Amino acid sequence: MDNGKTEYSSWILPIRISVRRWSIPLPEHERNLLEYALCNATDELIRHPLSGATVRIRHGAAVFLFGLPAQNQILSGVEHRCRQLRKFAKASLYADVDIDIGETVPMKELALDNRNEPENKQPQSNDFGRLLHMRQDRHSDDAIIRQVFDYIEENLLDQLSREKIADFVHFHPAYLSRFFRKKTGLSLSEYIVQQRIERAKVMLTQSELRIGHIMNNLGYDNLSHFTRTFKKMTGYTPLQYRKIIR
Repeated sequence: MDNGKTEYSSWILPIRISVRRWSIPLPEHERNLLEYALCNATDELIRHPLSGATVRIRHGAAVFLFGLPAQNQILSGVEHRCRQLRKFAKASLYADVDIDIGETVPMKELALDNRNEPENKQPQSNDFGRLLHMRQDRHSDDAIIRQVFDYIEENLLDQLSREKIADFVHFHPAYLSRFFRKKTGLSLSEYIVQQRIERAKVMLTQSELRIGHIMNNLGYDNLSHFTRTFKKMTGYTPLQYRKIIR
């Protein structure tokens, strides 16, 4: 039906959650129990209270959010929910998980052989697997970059190294450097500095913390170096930036 309006019920957003590794040795029956718990946590932290479905898949879970407008890549807050699930899985389920957020997909792509079915009909179980693998190859590189972004964001206040990041995504450090620069145009160190300065800008304008405290929180131990780096990227010293923005 083409009435000039978006049919919200015609779009689905797939999200795959898979266990990359267990942080402790576990017998198979305990892994099964924890995978079941992961599926329940996925439904609670990502799907609820949105319209959709959560299903258990091999070594993980999948979420399907229904009723999305076609122009939206993801609902507001979904990425934050995914980060919360990743933290919960690591802390409580002994699992390091990968989370891949897909694109909104029209439901008609799931039922090309049943075009006379109502558009708001929910997909059948055999459609779930097809939806999860849809465009997987085209977006695999984007998923790796997203994992690197998320890891850096979550560990921005710690000592980050190329080796730690490469271990997280199972890449050789040298290959990760080439891959990251090719995809983003920045080296890993340049991106980390950029994100730390962005975090410093927020802390300068939204808190009363002293500049020295902000500097230390972000991994800098030399005020002159921090000030030079900040001014190079913003055009202002940290103190000037705080005064101007406020």
